[in-house]
Amino acid sequence: MAVALKAEDLRNILEKLAGVFEESKDHLNDLDTKLGDGDHGLSMARGFGAVAAYVKEKCPTMISNILMEGGMQFNEAAGSTIGILMFSALREAGKAAAEKEQITLADLKEMLETAIKGIMKRGKAEVGQKTILDSLHPALRALEVGLATPEPDEKRLIESVVRAALEGADNTRQLEPSIGRAKWFAERSKGEIDPGAVSGYLIIQTVADYLLAR
Repeated sequence: MAVALKAEDLRNILEKLAGVFEESKDHLNDLDTKLGDGDHGLSMARGFGAVAAYVKEKCPTMISNILMEGGMQFNEAAGSTIGILMFSALREAGKAAAEKEQITLADLKEMLETAIKGIMKRGKAEVGQKTILDSLHPALRALEVGLATPEPDEKRLIESVVRAALEGADNTRQLEPSIGRAKWFAERSKGEIDPGAVSGYLIIQTVADYLLAR
């Protein structure tokens, strides 16, 4: 297989993300009751629902516009800190994809890297603080390692990225939150998985599923 995502593919992925988070919102809300307000799943479902509605109605044809405008829609609909963080992530990914008519795995690596930097800058967060970064960052590292391999098997590479994201999310059970509202619930969050990290994993998994099904 050879990854080459076009604007139509990106629109399809965003619509699939809306469905994934609608299905997962109750589970994510339950996880969030241990660390915060219990509304993380609702925020993610609203955010991606708004992005999906935008791409369906406007049918934008530029990859960068899909991401940057989609980020604005997400932020307006989510109405929470995660809205601002996802806006930053999508905006930075859109900048990285400027002028591109299709996206390769190497492009996805660059976009994920800039998205992570956007989250870190806006949220003043670091890896290891029990956030979405703790699944996205391992996914990025797996992607970097895979792409550095001569003639990588893209299917196996993609599968390794998903595993890394899942393991990263699961490893948040061992972490204590030290940033944002969650830090006030550090004691009761011990042994619990972070909903933001699960959301990061779900994003990676959904993109991967789309790539592997093509």
